Amino acid sequence: MNGCGERTTLYHYTDFNAMRGIITNGEIWLWNLRRMNDSQEMKYFIRELKVTVKKRLSPEESACMDLLFAENLKDFDSLSSYAACFSEYADDAAQWARYAKNGMGVCIAFNRGLLAQIGDAGHAPLCQVNYAGSCDDMPIVQELCELIRECVHAGSRKDEAPLSGKISEFFNRLITSSPLFKHPSFISEKEYRLVSLPYNVNEYLGEPRFFVEETNIKKYYVLNLRTVCKSLGHSYSELFEQVCIGPQARVTRDVLADYFASTGIPELRDKIKISECPLRRF
Repeated sequence: MNGCGERTTLYHYTDFNAMRGIITNGEIWLWNLRRMNDSQEMKYFIRELKVTVKKRLSPEESACMDLLFAENLKDFDSLSSYAACFSEYADDAAQWARYAKNGMGVCIAFNRGLLAQIGDAGHAPLCQVNYAGSCDDMPIVQELCELIRECVHAGSRKDEAPLSGKISEFFNRLITSSPLFKHPSFISEKEYRLVSLPYNVNEYLGEPRFFVEETNIKKYYVLNLRTVCKSLGHSYSELFEQVCIGPQARVTRDVLADYFASTGIPELRDKIKISECPLRRF
């Protein structure tokens, strides 16, 4: 998976009930990317890579590529990564409207460095999402072209151990990178993710939990922020740089400060901010 950029603070927009789960209970929930609002999650990058590479191949090489993808991605649609999402943007109108109950929720500002340490320790590394409109300039394009030509040249011998291993390693990287690319129409989110590998999820994250709604049941995994913070030798309150009350929220600064004090995190009372975003609720 790709590493993170150098942002020092990342923002998570949500409602107050979820804020309670994150800050008070010390849990952040990782949701199935295949069930999020981008219908091309985990598919976009692979599709665009194939389109780009095919332009550089002969008909014989193109047929070989189709066969390689069919053989090595036959189980891909059954795989899912689970993620918690963050943005580079503070007090952003689009984020308030989309993820924080139309501005009636809250935005939690996280210390990016500590969040990255927690992600690494919890088998859900913090990664930056790529919104490239094409794969033309990516080194993986030339790498795939060379691999396909090697397979064509090998013919019936492509199952020999060295080449077979190279093919398996390439497609493993392709699958694990797939959650980190999104269609450029989502670029305004400037997203980072705590994201799991798309296979053996239970092995790394433990047993799943289930969120039951009136019309749906959603599976998720839990990353325990408080426990991992303690194991890393950090104060839990250090993880949170600011808690911003949404522009349409009914909660006051004083009430939120009293709430944090009552739940054993009085340090957060001085980190509360009121949004300056002039978002109007219709």
